Amino acid sequence: MAGADLTTLTGIAKETYENEISEGVNNNFDLKDWFTPKEMDYEGGDGTVWNVHHGRNASPFWANEGSAYPVAGNQTSSKGRIKPSKIMGRIQMTEEAMEDLQRSEASFVNGMTDEKTRLIDDISRRENHSIGMDGRAVLCLYSSASNAVLSMTNPGGITSTASNTFGNRFIDVGMFIVAINPSNGALRASVRQVVSVSSAGTTVTVDSSTLSGWTANDYVVQAANASVTDVLDTSFDAAAWGLPALIDDGTYRDNYFGVLRSLVYAIQSYVVPSFGAVSMDGAQRMSDVLYEKLGGTVDGIAMHPSVRREWLKITDADRRYTGADLRDPDPSTKAFTQGDVTVDDVKIKALRNLGLDQVYFVDTKKAGFTRYIAEPGKFMDRDGSMWLRAGTGSTARHAYEATYFRRIQNFARTPGVCGRWDGVTGQTLIIVRDL
Repeated sequence: MAGADLTTLTGIAKETYENEISEGVNNNFDLKDWFTPKEMDYEGGDGTVWNVHHGRNASPFWANEGSAYPVAGNQTSSKGRIKPSKIMGRIQMTEEAMEDLQRSEASFVNGMTDEKTRLIDDISRRENHSIGMDGRAVLCLYSSASNAVLSMTNPGGITSTASNTFGNRFIDVGMFIVAINPSNGALRASVRQVVSVSSAGTTVTVDSSTLSGWTANDYVVQAANASVTDVLDTSFDAAAWGLPALIDDGTYRDNYFGVLRSLVYAIQSYVVPSFGAVSMDGAQRMSDVLYEKLGGTVDGIAMHPSVRREWLKITDADRRYTGADLRDPDPSTKAFTQGDVTVDDVKIKALRNLGLDQVYFVDTKKAGFTRYIAEPGKFMDRDGSMWLRAGTGSTARHAYEATYFRRIQNFARTPGVCGRWDGVTGQTLIIVRDL
């Protein structure tokens, strides 16, 4: 007979586990950190009123001796309202999961704590996505369907040629999605659940090929569940505003918190709609225009990493290498370790959630970026308990649910000192999902 080995003695061998969990999601929310809003308490009521002074008294003129008085003029101001937007998520745990996963001897982490903490992380991820969108919560545009495989374009609803290659960028497996008619905001029929997303970035597979009323270029948004029949139960137009809405000329948001950009030039950002190839001359033109308009001085630039690579190319010919041994030069920049490269003293931030062919030029001091907070974040507990029994009557389950929510809004008091390039070309986009 063969001697004893690990196979024959496997029944008496203990298992040894590592002390940590391999992390498969990205919890570094760099876009929100770059935005650096001034946190202010939201007072409630019908929203925070803001005022913009945008018209001068036109009467001053050079007068001759004994000339007539000029016609009296006046200043012009407009009022608007800033209201918070709500983001929320829900978790469910069985009695056994809550009881059996509390002790370190039985689990890597406390099950309840882990679920709650990671839900907050996931909400923060979605919130970070929204800063690269315009507040309508559009995940992408619907293009066409082949059975249950849907082709998607323009992630985040940001219109551009480059964006067409990564339409499923903000869609996750398990989401319920629905189409919205872009002309009137009406809800299409057929809520679908996402089964898979393609690695090529262009398609998603849903649970059924039924797409009643879905039309090319419809907005695709999240729905609360599979039975939604009212746009109120979707995310459409309910998100916090991001950079495309704050730094805009009316392309995405004409109504700027109650004041029309089409009527008030001062709150229009300078937007170049089809910029083309990245150039320093174009950047200088942007800087000059912002200075001429409202005295803006660019002190922050933000773009997607694929666009940053195009920016780095325009510096290649002028880069000089130094070191003790020039036989071993370093061809890279700080961007290789995701550091901030600069133009003059202005830091260029490469941010993964921004539009795929956009560049933002920001005067962070004069723009007056503010983050209004009605609720910084908590689990719902008004009826005395954070955990509520799942279901009632015949739908009841021996499980409990908890709901977490935040209410916030992003605002730029003087968006006219900022600018944006749309339609940047030349970049090589690598399809990689944000985890």
